[in-house]
Amino acid sequence: MKTRKEYSERKLLKTLEDNKDKAKAFLDDDVKMEGLFRDFEEKLKLIPKIGNRASDIAVLLSMMRAYIKKQYTDVSMGTILLAVGGLLYVVAPADLVPDFILGAGLLDDAAVLGMILQAMHIDLKKYKKWQVDNGRRETEEG
Repeated sequence: MKTRKEYSERKLLKTLEDNKDKAKAFLDDDVKMEGLFRDFEEKLKLIPKIGNRASDIAVLLSMMRAYIKKQYTDVSMGTILLAVGGLLYVVAPADLVPDFILGAGLLDDAAVLGMILQAMHIDLKKYKKWQVDNGRRETEEG
């Protein structure tokens, strides 16, 4: 029997998979992507418990912008689609737990962000190293 957490994760993965085509369409349109980034950054202001993940989120957005500008391409399309799908999920007002359900909807978004950041941990670390190696970041820590 599946636990509630396993069910939620499975449903989330299906939702992200269903967003792949939409994510691809966004990737092909710089204006849509910048709008998505702005919407995501505004939504972040509302999400509680970001804590020490804020720097990872900044790195994620930086990596995606560099990817779109073709400055950094050492990341798989699957990883990029996961990231875009995750951003689309977070900015959507009606996801697994709609935002109008006070607290729970935003905590749901925070959980999704956490899962995406965890899944992309190695890619984000590689991107930070690339930034250091290319003079775009002083250290891998900062």
